[in-house]
Amino acid sequence: MRVNSKWLVALLLLGMMLPLSGCNLPVVKKLQARDYVNKGVAQFTKQKYDAAAQFFQKSVELDPDFEVARMYLGTAYMSQFVPGSSDPRSTEMANKAIETFKNIAETSTDPTGRNKLNSMLSIVGLYTQMKNNPEAKEWCDKVLQVDPKQAEAYYRVAVMDYDAIVAKTGLQGQNVKDLSDEEKAKLRAEIEEGLDYVGKAIQYREGYYDAMEYQNLLWREKAKLETDEDAKKELIRQADKVALESLKLKRKAQEEAAKAPKIVGKKAE
Repeated sequence: MRVNSKWLVALLLLGMMLPLSGCNLPVVKKLQARDYVNKGVAQFTKQKYDAAAQFFQKSVELDPDFEVARMYLGTAYMSQFVPGSSDPRSTEMANKAIETFKNIAETSTDPTGRNKLNSMLSIVGLYTQMKNNPEAKEWCDKVLQVDPKQAEAYYRVAVMDYDAIVAKTGLQGQNVKDLSDEEKAKLRAEIEEGLDYVGKAIQYREGYYDAMEYQNLLWREKAKLETDEDAKKELIRQADKVALESLKLKRKAQEEAAKAPKIVGKKAE
């Protein structure tokens, strides 16, 4: 899934609240840095991500402390990454984005903490799309150390758990009969971890229909390993119920999004 302009809009709104950075930097350089950001934004909204990245890079070179410009730069790199692509440049862009976001996560001075957190979540997303689940999980843990109520981090772990589980059980459960008792016990533990994480995601974000959908899927995985028919039916019933609720919430969100006014990008100040 490609990143979309919602990232940039969020960063723009954040940028409006930040003062001019670099106390010892000449004002003219600060203003030039912001001019480059505005030019980069214009290119980004046209989906000219490479050109946007070049403007954001110039902004960072002029004002290394301009955190918003660094966030834009990472986002522009990320926008040029195509998951699953065999093009080396796609991987190069992903790695550049990761390094940019890691630097922000380590050095951010944003008093709100949002730049640090958003950078870390971006790293999680990139590693996930690169199929590097160990790194993605490690960064989820780092996110939760910063914000123990960060629903997206819990959700990401649950998704990774589900993907690993279904690869072993089979989409229709066709592989379960060939699993050893030890393998089944390990899978049950992984399912419980996934359910715990997805439950927290739902707890901390109201109406989190994506997380509810994975709760549905994880209950179905649990049902695959259940030998008691009544217990199996109850798990399927729970899964069906949450799947229906997830669909209702998703449709409602889509209807509200369709009615919402479009946000036009603002200039960095």
